[in-house]
Amino acid sequence: MPLAHFSSKLKQIVVLGGGVAGLFTAYYLAKEGASVMLVEKEELGAGSVHAAGLIEPQTVYQINTISYLRDALQFAKRGVLTIKSVDGNWALCYLRALASPKSEDPSLFEMLRSMSQFSLCEYRRLAQEDREWSYQEKGLLELYEEKNSFEEALSEHKKRGTQYEVVEKEGYAGGIFFKEVGSVCTELFVQRMAKELSNVEILKAKAERVELDGSIQVSGRTLKPEVVVAAMGVECRKLGVPVTAVKGVGHRVSSPKKLDTPVIVYERSLALVSFDDWTKITSGLGFDFSPTSEDSQLDYAKGFLGELKLIDSKVGFRPCSPDGLPIIGRKQNVVVVTGGFRLGWSLAPAMGRYAADLALGRVKEYPYISRYVKGTHSAYLK
Repeated sequence: MPLAHFSSKLKQIVVLGGGVAGLFTAYYLAKEGASVMLVEKEELGAGSVHAAGLIEPQTVYQINTISYLRDALQFAKRGVLTIKSVDGNWALCYLRALASPKSEDPSLFEMLRSMSQFSLCEYRRLAQEDREWSYQEKGLLELYEEKNSFEEALSEHKKRGTQYEVVEKEGYAGGIFFKEVGSVCTELFVQRMAKELSNVEILKAKAERVELDGSIQVSGRTLKPEVVVAAMGVECRKLGVPVTAVKGVGHRVSSPKKLDTPVIVYERSLALVSFDDWTKITSGLGFDFSPTSEDSQLDYAKGFLGELKLIDSKVGFRPCSPDGLPIIGRKQNVVVVTGGFRLGWSLAPAMGRYAADLALGRVKEYPYISRYVKGTHSAYLK
């Protein structure tokens, strides 16, 4: 069945996935004049709104390094990091990526820095246009319970030239304050983006098959756009892309206290961000595909907020690549945009922009972050 609603004069593109990366991809494509359909089986943002919404231009979570492995072992001893199930293709690629010389390439960090700064500027621009979706820049206080972790973090930020201040806080080995960090109320931002997509046809349905020629099956229909963008998070693994799920849980709570500055407790993988009507508490570093949630960190959070009243809890699966970095590339008529690990919201505008440029044919590939797309293949998504 052809996409009859599309104008014959416009580039016809279908975006699969209504998470934050898919929303930004559709947004930029529509702004460029493309005729866009967004396919999402759940509510827009359903897989993304659990996140704390921190926009961290100074942070890189690169997991294929010895230093990250050391931290991961400590997380595991504390019960913060758990491994229940991982994608097999991802596991093989991760072993190959360990200590890859490319992982220390300065040009890679420069590209990531550029993506982070672009994303921060876009959030600022959108906030200037409409302030009702609760974007704020109050910085970020990252607290460390262990001296070794604190000192390693300082060394890494010095090496990268990050701007920071060292902070003392009772009960912690040390703290690092980053001034240039924003935070987004994820729930309200998704509502804002839905308004921005007024020129995009949004189809609530499940994509069932993707072909490399760009044709897709959706709810029993065959659609034949010029390009399909797979922004499906961990579901991209069904196309041969090496990503696995790292489960995160987000709790919205009301409390007698509010935080003036967002807080991360590094060794607990815990983030706390206060907005006007609630505080978001997020945690979880579980390599796990199960949708169950837990609230083991809520008692600890009372030390910052006082007694808590739970509003709701949501689970999300962070798509993690073998190195923890984004995967953005094109094979034939399929563009893949996924990965990002714990920086999905921080990098989403840049990921959407990069994916849009691939879909529009302006770019053929990107250094390093396109390499895992080479094995992409046609597949059923069931």
